[in-house]
Amino acid sequence: MSSDGAKPASVGDNDGRDCDYAVRVKPEYVMSERPSCLAPCPPTHPPPPAEEGGEDAPPASSTEGGGGRRGNVVDADDNDNRERGKKNGKNNRGMNKKRPRDAKIDYGEKACLAVVRGLPCPFLLSRGECKYNHDLREMLANRPRDIHEGEGGAAWLAGGCPFWIARGYCDFGIMCRLGSCHVDMSTGQNLRRTVDVDGNETIGPPSCPPADEVGTTTMTTTTTTHATKEGGGGAIKIEREESTVMPPSGPGEAGMAMGHRGDVANVLSKDTQILLRKNKYPFVCKRHFELQNDKKSRASSSDGKGPDHRAVQKTTMDTPALPPRERKLIDFRNKVYVAPLTTVGNLPFRRIMKRFGADITCGEMALADQLLLGRPSEWALLKRHPCEDVFGVQIAAGHPDQYTRVAEVLANEESFRVDFVDLNLGCPIDMVCDKGAGASLMLREKKLRGGLEGMLAVLDCPVTIKMRTGWNEAQPIAHELVPRIQGWAIDGIGAIMIHGRSRLQRYSRLANWDYISQVARSQSPDLGQIPVIGNGDIFSYTDYEEKILKQVSNGEGDESGGNKNNLCPTAMLGRGALIKPWLPTEIKERRHWDISAGERLDMLKDFVRFGLEHWGSDQQGVNHTRRFLLEWLSFLHRYVPVGMLEVIPQQMNHRPPNNMVSFLHFCADTSDSIAHAQVTCSSTFQCGRSDLETLMLSKNCADWIKISTMLLGPVPEGFQFEPKHKANSYQRL
Repeated sequence: MSSDGAKPASVGDNDGRDCDYAVRVKPEYVMSERPSCLAPCPPTHPPPPAEEGGEDAPPASSTEGGGGRRGNVVDADDNDNRERGKKNGKNNRGMNKKRPRDAKIDYGEKACLAVVRGLPCPFLLSRGECKYNHDLREMLANRPRDIHEGEGGAAWLAGGCPFWIARGYCDFGIMCRLGSCHVDMSTGQNLRRTVDVDGNETIGPPSCPPADEVGTTTMTTTTTTHATKEGGGGAIKIEREESTVMPPSGPGEAGMAMGHRGDVANVLSKDTQILLRKNKYPFVCKRHFELQNDKKSRASSSDGKGPDHRAVQKTTMDTPALPPRERKLIDFRNKVYVAPLTTVGNLPFRRIMKRFGADITCGEMALADQLLLGRPSEWALLKRHPCEDVFGVQIAAGHPDQYTRVAEVLANEESFRVDFVDLNLGCPIDMVCDKGAGASLMLREKKLRGGLEGMLAVLDCPVTIKMRTGWNEAQPIAHELVPRIQGWAIDGIGAIMIHGRSRLQRYSRLANWDYISQVARSQSPDLGQIPVIGNGDIFSYTDYEEKILKQVSNGEGDESGGNKNNLCPTAMLGRGALIKPWLPTEIKERRHWDISAGERLDMLKDFVRFGLEHWGSDQQGVNHTRRFLLEWLSFLHRYVPVGMLEVIPQQMNHRPPNNMVSFLHFCADTSDSIAHAQVTCSSTFQCGRSDLETLMLSKNCADWIKISTMLLGPVPEGFQFEPKHKANSYQRL
């Protein structure tokens, strides 16, 4: 055991604090001092004077050097519920909005990707200047060593650049942080590995990368872009003349392009992006909605001042009828479905989940208004890896026309392959709800119905709905809303997912599975049944069997395998998948997996490799990979290994308490030992069965950064990190 100089917890009376939500950890793994295998904690600095920020000033983030203040950065779980008010002048709920950001790199320090790839710079040809650096020798002289080199480097990445290994070519060239294997260190020129028909390998400078290489874009500087409609279905045809191949101009755009690597689907074309940015996309559904509004206005006008009849007739002739769609519904029964997870449910994470047995995945929530502006970062949330055989995208909007226009773009893009589109009616974030989207859309039934009808008119895939129980816990409305949706008789609704918490609850307290079952029973037996999927607090295979399968078995079965209460036997995983990514394996094999620290480290290595493939292997891609790794570690550290538990399994709302008194009943064997014990209230620490396991158990942000250095090398100078999501689900009621 890696305790060394650490002392076991003292024994004494238990005053009951935090015991209701305490993980029963074996006493030999509970220490009163920080385990010696971990680096010293960053010092706790006194609060600044009132004139410098006072109590409202947010705590500083932890850094690798340990210079940050301790607060919810070091212990990301110590948060209070919003209902209790803002204690100590801080709102410890929701998101850390003022967290540190990665420093932006000056354009002059970024390499021009055209030069890196050995192509003429298109900006020099068209504009006579380029804001990016063209001097390869200067970049070579200032190039940092690869992240796997030197003391403290990520030695496990010594195999080389993932793009070089997979394709024999890396678009990032001299900027690649693993580029020593494919960069001529005397000239800075990027190299290519080719294999002829006889299997002979040749390494040399590329004459010209193929036009279909990753990161290329079709552009022209001599003609304009225009779009025309073909046929009555409103299909979009983009016409261009004298097109040429141009690589992305900057590292950021290259990172987006490298993410799909040719085999990843759902990449928005440059032509469509330009049309969206300029608000010139020829939406058929937009004219359809304008026509409907004109008709309503004309019908409601009784004084003869309505719209001109000839104008309405002209619009009608110009608007093609939306054709009926044939769609393939999805069977969600007996599947493991990874719920959409903002920030942490990215493509590399979903690849990890597929390796552990997930059946259905869904992309992160994308905002419709940002998609319609052509934002690359928002469209990147919709990307799909080939391993995701059943994949959906989640859209949040507050108006029917936004939903419908996004659906039309998805339907018209040839590169997009989506098995279902999910409507977000559950996001509790104020920024989303204030726009009428997310959970607030549950209160706007007309908007919801219009969005469903509009999307299903243009999509050839089913639409699902993910909602909460209601706005507040005392007045749930899902049991009333679901029958109304059923009564609308809209063909193509694949399922309704119910998160067993209200909007104001966010993620505090336990999910209400009795109410989820009530919602499933609320549908009329005389109408077509919509599958209802429950979501919340599934953290082990026993949770799945008790909360879902038991509810399903209580219903009367029918010939189709359904049940009377219409609750679908689907394991929908949210935070449980973040804390225990191997949960699909546990559910399918019906076992509690005591996964080793080494196996978890291998999982993190896979995530890093997938991250470099997705976000790029240049410095910006490494920074993105590190940040999302740290965001994930802010959840992963909450897992307590099965072998350390006295009571199995760990529950979602259970964690080791923060003070020693709460642990005393773990160590007390006799009343005599209790009587002679010294009661203390000092902080407690968990000690794992190995140094690596102890490191993974730490809730200190500096220890998460240490794990990232093991996988991605040293952090940049001045690096800071603060988790985006605050945890409040562990709080005592």
